[in-house]
Amino acid sequence: MRHSSRCSACMSSLLLMAYLNACTSWQMQGVPPERALQQPLRKAVRIMTVDNRRLEILRPHLRGATLAGQVRGTAVAIPLREIRDLEVRRPDTGRTFLLVLGLAATAAAGLLILVVATVPST
Repeated sequence: MRHSSRCSACMSSLLLMAYLNACTSWQMQGVPPERALQQPLRKAVRIMTVDNRRLEILRPHLRGATLAGQVRGTAVAIPLREIRDLEVRRPDTGRTFLLVLGLAATAAAGLLILVVATVPST
């Protein structure tokens, strides 16, 4: 394989991974915050407090009965009793399906154009 085609394949793979990573959405948790935060480490959570503040907390972790982390580079600690809703990013199967379908359609259209362009006219 030539260097340019290897580079193109690598770039295509990176682009696909970036798209698949974007196929996530914030999803409400149906469990208390302390239980949701015991699951595997998350990069971020989004909360709604009882006074209707919406915060995205980076590097969230439990510290006793408090959710600790960072909001825009500032350390925060919010008592769990003040958290009304908690959302986490999860894969969105609908978006992923549409992305894969769109990529397949684009590849098929490109292949069709290539075939039509290379067939000699009679």
